[in-house]
Amino acid sequence: MSHITFTMPEWHNFCNAFGLDVDESLARLKNLKNLKNLKIESLKREESKPIMMELPSELKEEIEHWAAEERRNIIKEKTKCRDQPFAFDGVGAIGEEFALYMWPDSLGSASKGGMAFDNRVIDPDTKELKFAREIKFVCLEGTKICLKCKGKAPRYQPYCLRCGPCVCEDECECGKKFKQKTDSRAGISSKAHISYKSLLPEYIIFVMECTGDLINLKCFRFLTSNKYYNGYIQNQFDKNKGGCNFIPMSFDWHMSAPVKIMHIDIDISEESPVLTTHFYNLAATEIEKVPKNIFTKKEIKKYSLQEAGEHIDYSVCIEKNVERRPKHIGKSRGTVTRK
Repeated sequence: MSHITFTMPEWHNFCNAFGLDVDESLARLKNLKNLKNLKIESLKREESKPIMMELPSELKEEIEHWAAEERRNIIKEKTKCRDQPFAFDGVGAIGEEFALYMWPDSLGSASKGGMAFDNRVIDPDTKELKFAREIKFVCLEGTKICLKCKGKAPRYQPYCLRCGPCVCEDECECGKKFKQKTDSRAGISSKAHISYKSLLPEYIIFVMECTGDLINLKCFRFLTSNKYYNGYIQNQFDKNKGGCNFIPMSFDWHMSAPVKIMHIDIDISEESPVLTTHFYNLAATEIEKVPKNIFTKKEIKKYSLQEAGEHIDYSVCIEKNVERRPKHIGKSRGTVTRK
């Protein structure tokens, strides 16, 4: 054998056909370059411009409708001042609805709050389940903490009801001083993952934040077959813990090989939202680059990342055999069954 040439889509298809981990196999194959009787001339990750798909009209319509409702909820939260969150509440359900329009051949859970697959694809001939997707929606606009009394308040409520409104100078410590909480996470059932991962090839996770009048919405795919992601959840299961708190942009997030499939902005400064699509491609395979700043100084030295730039190719992390960090396991969150 003189040389081998693969494009990444071809390599994905090859690995999927044989049940192999894409990036781990890629790293191992690259190491074969050291063998004298084997020369690999070109094993390349395509660096072509991202391919854009058109946002489905039904998806666009529903996102605009949802954004308009959230604009109204933000205004309500700002004016009612009753310690009741209105904005971005119940976003889990909206994520499942968006998934229906992203994959028109899929069906919902047919359940109101019961334990069922979030997004299902049914075989048209047998009417049996072919596979399913787990859908999560993480809203980074959490409640806020009053710096004076340490009590909670809704994200857009202008002041703390316990401390009251204030007309003092900005330097004072009054009920209008807050610390914003943005530590939301996707809750993943380790037991359900282990029990049903043969039917769950991917997890779809939406991440949303709102700055001023601009909603930023991204969507990522995580493959169940990814060694790190599966091991991360398996570790929780082995320790008899029911749930994983999967925090967006954390160490575990980046090491689990997130693939961005959607990125849009929605301007809600006016009654009719204006949507801007930055990226949309359900067939995307490019794993997000890993920020160097997620590593500790000790890890940078351990994995010889001193010369790396601000962002590192995921394949480099695989080649360096980056390991999971020890976990401070929290309380159990119960058991899960599916139907």
